[in-house]
Amino acid sequence: MNVTPTIDHIVWDWNGTIFGDSRALIDATIDAFAACGMAPITRADYQRHHMQPITEFYNRLVGRRLTDREQADLDRSFHEAYARHRARVTLTGDAAEALELWAGTGKTQSLLSMYPHERLLPLVHEAGIAHHFTRIDGTDGIEIVRKAPHLRRHLEHLGLPAERVLIVGDSVDDCVAARECGVHCVVYHAGEDALHAREHFAELDVPIVPSLREVLDRLSHDGDLLAVRALSPETPVVAAVPGE
Repeated sequence: MNVTPTIDHIVWDWNGTIFGDSRALIDATIDAFAACGMAPITRADYQRHHMQPITEFYNRLVGRRLTDREQADLDRSFHEAYARHRARVTLTGDAAEALELWAGTGKTQSLLSMYPHERLLPLVHEAGIAHHFTRIDGTDGIEIVRKAPHLRRHLEHLGLPAERVLIVGDSVDDCVAARECGVHCVVYHAGEDALHAREHFAELDVPIVPSLREVLDRLSHDGDLLAVRALSPETPVVAAVPGE
């Protein structure tokens, strides 16, 4: 591959990007709301209202501010349901190919996730892809509700100039983190199973691709992918609810 020299390193997101669990996350949330006696929600409701932090997302789904007890019950029920749904989850269809292609360029890549680190590592090793990453970071038990500070620490450990780094993720929070840390960003959108409605990205001015392989194809052949600079501080970052 004749890869543009603009990018030396890719930071991959895990949930919903490399690990194809977006439908499992949605289904686990639907199950959690049912288990807690909340009004039923649909996949469209999830995508319409999805945002970080998750506590605010739950408030939006219900249409009111939940109590601490209600939030705790939903959190517990979600993790129980997600553990069931995760059993059927595999890597995103072309994730292994994309990782191999980038490794073949001689450039580097790492993994950054909001998933707890001690749970993340076994999943990555079981998937047989850990060898591709120069660093793997999940969260470490300290409450982190936004990805930006997590990404900042990740970049500090890597010691790479931000302007030569690309983050590939599937959420508005990935875009916000990219903006705050000065790195490039590409959004992978999984179509009908995506966590966000596509309209959430309309004001963020980042490239959106339907596959991970396309990230590599466009880095190789189309400089326009990175013609969108790292997001400026003036860029809106709130995930608007489509239609509001």
